[in-house]
Amino acid sequence: MNRQTPPPFTATGLLGGPLPAAAQQAMAVSGTGPVSDVRSLMTGRPAATIPHSTPADVLTAITTAAEARQTWSRSPAACRRTALTGLHTWITRNRTYLSDLLAHGSGLYGADATAELRDARRTMRDNRARLHPLAPFVRRQPQQPPETVATHAEDCRPLVSLLEAAVPALLNGNAVISHVSPRTAVFAARLCAAATASGLPRGVWQLVVAPTGSLTAAVLDEHVDAVVPRCCPATTIAGTHRPGMFIVRHDANLRTAVTQARHACFDRAGRGCTAAPLVVAHDKHHDALLRGLTATAAQLPAGAMSSLPGSRDSENFTRFVRRISADGPFRPVLTGTPRPDISPYLHEAVVATAALDPDLPGAVPPGPLAVVMRYTHWSDVLALARHTGRHATVITHARSTYLAGQFACLAANDIHLNRHPRHCRTTDRRLGR
Repeated sequence: MNRQTPPPFTATGLLGGPLPAAAQQAMAVSGTGPVSDVRSLMTGRPAATIPHSTPADVLTAITTAAEARQTWSRSPAACRRTALTGLHTWITRNRTYLSDLLAHGSGLYGADATAELRDARRTMRDNRARLHPLAPFVRRQPQQPPETVATHAEDCRPLVSLLEAAVPALLNGNAVISHVSPRTAVFAARLCAAATASGLPRGVWQLVVAPTGSLTAAVLDEHVDAVVPRCCPATTIAGTHRPGMFIVRHDANLRTAVTQARHACFDRAGRGCTAAPLVVAHDKHHDALLRGLTATAAQLPAGAMSSLPGSRDSENFTRFVRRISADGPFRPVLTGTPRPDISPYLHEAVVATAALDPDLPGAVPPGPLAVVMRYTHWSDVLALARHTGRHATVITHARSTYLAGQFACLAANDIHLNRHPRHCRTTDRRLGR
């Protein structure tokens, strides 16, 4: 059988035009693996054809990185900082282009795209400041031998997740191999091309393109020197989604609760492990919180909301919304009208009420969703928390020391008081402010 010629890298104007040569060289793909046709999340039209990496491509990338890091690690710290400063400048100058790329490639619109770009610039600025030779009160760490470090990007925050893991390692003289999904590959390749143009040697920052949970990603983690851990390792096993929880205690400030619940439920279309669609409110605040959150959700402009990452996720969310409308335990308030006129994967916010049910967390799909539940006894909240994810937000006037013991032995070990986190963390933080 004749070997079929692998399809070339293509990208329409929706994703910024054809990839430059430097971007293609950053991708560790030989063209022998599977291929993904990436569609724009704004129009649904084909936007790019991306070959996947194979385990053999990973081993080749690791060898290339080991050679490139020898030169990179011997470069003066000022030179390494200058190269990353060029990348920071490129991100700042190309905000409009990157905003369009976030919309078409990642489905982030409006305030979500603005927050992603702002956090990216802050990440670059903070990491450069820590290594500045004149930075005051900086404890000098002993020089570590250079390593090849693996990182994992997230589709719901592609820019920040790439930079916050890769930039510190690059500034320390390490080589980085970033695992990205086919959807994030074009975006990541553009960043690598900009970094190379700013002075980063070829091979120091490479991309492995593979779906989450694939054999290729496992081979990468196994063979590199170090891995920057993901906050919540994703899984492809059905039924293992554990959403976060948003708790409104009896001593909560109602205005704060409504504002933070909006962020927890609807930011980035409810994507990401910090999303908290399960809103558990005390009897004292339940009705008022439901009215306030419903009014806030109804006023959200659909054109400023982010979309789901593809047809499968959109279909799952639509199926769940239909279940809400037909199922007795749920009482729908807002039923999330699809908006194909804006994006085929965009849904308006959904607000529903339900009774406390330990089986509910496993049935909730990612999406712009708020399921408001009522509790009377704190033990009911702790019972539900056994079935939710590691992120929780608590609106309360109580001290963190008072609540710390109550959340012991639960999955929720990243608990924030009175402010919902915009993004996840790579280290555990119990009851942080």
